[in-house]
Amino acid sequence: VLDTSGSMSGEPIAKVKQAMRKALLAMNPDDTLQIVQFNSGLQVFPTQPMPNTRENIERALSYINGINAGGGTEMLPAINTALTAPQDPKRLRIVCLMTDGKIGNEREIFAAIQQHAWTARVFSFGVGSSVNRYLVTQAARLGRGDVQIIRYDEPTEEAVERFYDRIARPYLTDIEIDWGSLAVRDLYP
Repeated sequence: VLDTSGSMSGEPIAKVKQAMRKALLAMNPDDTLQIVQFNSGLQVFPTQPMPNTRENIERALSYINGINAGGGTEMLPAINTALTAPQDPKRLRIVCLMTDGKIGNEREIFAAIQQHAWTARVFSFGVGSSVNRYLVTQAARLGRGDVQIIRYDEPTEEAVERFYDRIARPYLTDIEIDWGSLAVRDLYP
């Protein structure tokens, strides 16, 4: 999920493109990809997730090269599009949110992520010198993912490598808890 609003012009969009190139080239052979781009409107490339093939990666890289920043910031439709697409039961959906986070409707974004938290993991990449850290951190927490901040003065590759290290080795999987007769009201994480 890629923020291409006006606040991403210049260095932020350059950093995002760099991170996306690195991420695409590091995908696993069985992965699929889709780019959901938002500003005042919404664009999805391609219309359905496509498999990781050399031809599709080249298509995605070409698409990324043509991205420009401009317009407003309507993040909610992009988040909903990424989280409500038909689920492949054989896969865990990973949603990478790349943004500077300059929006005003954090609560709606958080509610959408929380509503679909069991269908995907949300990993946030905060990009720029004045990232809305509250938004990117809370989105990752609610989406059971992680957050990376990509500043102008640091190599983009390191943040992408940390992301891949994190998703390659989950700490725990398929956990089951038998609470017995204990009445459980709140659970975190």
